[in-house]
Amino acid sequence: LVSRTIARISCGLAISMLSADLLQRLDISSKVLDLVDTEVRPLIKMLTGEEASTFQMMGIRFKVNSMLHQTVPPAKATLYAIGLAKLFVLEVGPLLTALLLCGRIGGSYAGKVGTMQATNQNKLLKVLGVDPRWWTLAPAILAASLASPILTIMGTMLALALGGWVGPLYGMNPSGVGDQTYWDDLRDSIFPVLRLASFEECWESNDESGSKTVWELCSSLFAVLRKSLLDPGSLDLRATSLKASTHKDTLIEAVTYPPIYHFLKAEVYIWIVIGVAEWVARFYKPNLTPRGVPSVITLSVVLSGLLVILADWGFSQLLMLRQ
Repeated sequence: LVSRTIARISCGLAISMLSADLLQRLDISSKVLDLVDTEVRPLIKMLTGEEASTFQMMGIRFKVNSMLHQTVPPAKATLYAIGLAKLFVLEVGPLLTALLLCGRIGGSYAGKVGTMQATNQNKLLKVLGVDPRWWTLAPAILAASLASPILTIMGTMLALALGGWVGPLYGMNPSGVGDQTYWDDLRDSIFPVLRLASFEECWESNDESGSKTVWELCSSLFAVLRKSLLDPGSLDLRATSLKASTHKDTLIEAVTYPPIYHFLKAEVYIWIVIGVAEWVARFYKPNLTPRGVPSVITLSVVLSGLLVILADWGFSQLLMLRQ
């Protein structure tokens, strides 16, 4: 647990510091001022019929520069918060947790089943009338399916909390744009409007400010589900982002909704980890000896890690289908 926590802290700090440093180094002022010189001067001549004077251009540059100093830092802070939310919730959080669990859960399970295979314990279970896979696989899948989403959510929350601490150290304005704070931007990025007709209507009818708390989001969700149970015909799951919505569009919209997408990736990855460990330990070497158990553990960790990365690519392709 300590090693996994340290890994998440290190990853969260590294990505947050890199993102904040890149945004801090990003300077658009000089580009905008150059654009003022090349575009505004001819525009003034076209409108007035006279060349813009040096003092006029100095005044325009001063005003534009003042506007940039007022708007760019808050915009960078909002971009920083949105970027971290998307990065950790949609990509890094589930992937990092899965790679850590490849070694912890996958290696441990492969070692346990491999040892049972090498010492003929599986044959003994068959003699007793017990399916060895039900003896080991079913409890492992149940426990891992419960633990993986919890660990993934905890790791993501820790990384985002570290991001809120790192941002101000790099000059990211913690107040964001307008009244938006770092945490408001995170909430709006992680829990956007679910673009299905019934959910969107409920969202708009119950909220006038344009944003919701997590509690209000859950209340809206339960309100739609309750209404659909009382009147199934009232449930409209058409994707509102498209004029001609199909069932495929509805499925993509629901599956790629950030909290659902986050949970789904955690579950699929841990099933891959347990499935690979089960296959390698039980079927890869039928005549496994105790000396071969370490090689089974190594193969399980490496192969499951590669398949998790491949599955992450598949999820990325699914996310790109979201309109």
